[in-house]
Amino acid sequence: MLAALLYGTIVAVRAGARVLASLDSDIAVAIIAAAATAFVSVLSIVLAKAYEARALVLKEHREKKTPVYEDLIKFMFRILMGAKTGKAPTEKEMLDFMSDFTQRVIVWGSDDVLAAWVKWRRTAVNAEALKTNPMTLMLLYEQLILTIRRDLGHKNQNLRTGDVLALFVNDIDQQLKGGKAS
Repeated sequence: MLAALLYGTIVAVRAGARVLASLDSDIAVAIIAAAATAFVSVLSIVLAKAYEARALVLKEHREKKTPVYEDLIKFMFRILMGAKTGKAPTEKEMLDFMSDFTQRVIVWGSDDVLAAWVKWRRTAVNAEALKTNPMTLMLLYEQLILTIRRDLGHKNQNLRTGDVLALFVNDIDQQLKGGKAS
């Protein structure tokens, strides 16, 4: 079918070229200009519609993934601030959240966010690595947050290692200078 369509297009172009060649040059130029104008107009409309459809899909996707990311940030803050607020989650709540979040991030997270989540999870379950360098998990969490922000359209300009962690770890600068970070 595609071959037939291509053959038909070639035949039509050849026939059109023969007709234009037989016409007066002024008329041929006017026909070519009108055809070019119509082609550019149609192409512009098609490209605009395609761009509009892509933008709509991206907007809808962002609307779905934003609550997933917000839930992670909110829950991690609950874990990190639990001792100070008295609202630390139970082990069951943590397991339930991790299971639910993992399912949701598989569906809605970007490839980069999913990769950052996998890296964080692998490190979180490796007790030996955490004993060797406990800051590793915190730095991976910061990278996860930055990856999420980038996925949502933020540029993360002028953010250095430790800047996001400084929002909830008071002594992060001393910890990073102390050589405890990887």
